[in-house]
Amino acid sequence: MKTFFKSIGFKILCGIVCFLLGIMIYAGASGGAATVTAALSGAIITPLQQATTAVGEWFGGLFSFGNAKLQAEIDSLQAEIDKLRQQQVELEELRRKNELYSQFLELKEQNPEYQFVDAPIVAADPSDPFSNFTVGKGSTSSVAVGNVVITPQGLAGVVTEVGPTYAKVRTILDPELQISAYNSRTREDGLLVGTLALAKDGLLQMSQIDRNATAAVGDIVVTYGGNYPEGLLVGTITEIHAETDGLSKYAVIKPFTDIDTVDEVFIIVNYQPTATGEEGQ
Repeated sequence: MKTFFKSIGFKILCGIVCFLLGIMIYAGASGGAATVTAALSGAIITPLQQATTAVGEWFGGLFSFGNAKLQAEIDSLQAEIDKLRQQQVELEELRRKNELYSQFLELKEQNPEYQFVDAPIVAADPSDPFSNFTVGKGSTSSVAVGNVVITPQGLAGVVTEVGPTYAKVRTILDPELQISAYNSRTREDGLLVGTLALAKDGLLQMSQIDRNATAAVGDIVVTYGGNYPEGLLVGTITEIHAETDGLSKYAVIKPFTDIDTVDEVFIIVNYQPTATGEEGQ
């Protein structure tokens, strides 16, 4: 017990008791129990609240600084991502252009007698069931009404209207066009014409096929000549049916050129039609 009274803990306890007694005596002299409570609050609780507030503000400032720094890093990374995306778009466009020019050169080599003008599609009416479109080249680029429009895959249509810097193209899906064609395997001919029902699926019809023709699914159809250069690829036969009169057949043709996905075409500007016949423009 004597050891306890001599210990540091006992001395601290005595100090605290004396401190509290002093506060109580001071408060009693100043105004009673309420003052004692207020004094205790001011002497003990208020400093603790101030300390807590100070610590909270310190941590708040620390986190605020950290968040600002993190946000700056996020913004920097987002800017880098946006830049990389733009570069990817530019590289894809360059790749597409290189591919197009390669196909253009290949067409030139295969058809040295023709002069081609490459033309981007600048307008298309999504409500047009036949996917007719407008290109960004016109008379200033030697484009004229009647010029044949192709893609590296095959026939796309014909120019029907021309301005200085634009030309309107009627596609092979449009019933207004009637194109003489033949089966490259059997040399059996027919007439290509679009229909509203088939155009919905990007198809057209080859009619007036002889009923004894040996055409088969998978055969390739090409242009016969006349208003269109002979031998231009058109598409493949997917179905063959007998006409209701029993005198002929017709075939459903899937064009090699997917009109709805084309964004650039080639226009043959120096071909002179050799005949008109049944073909329409």
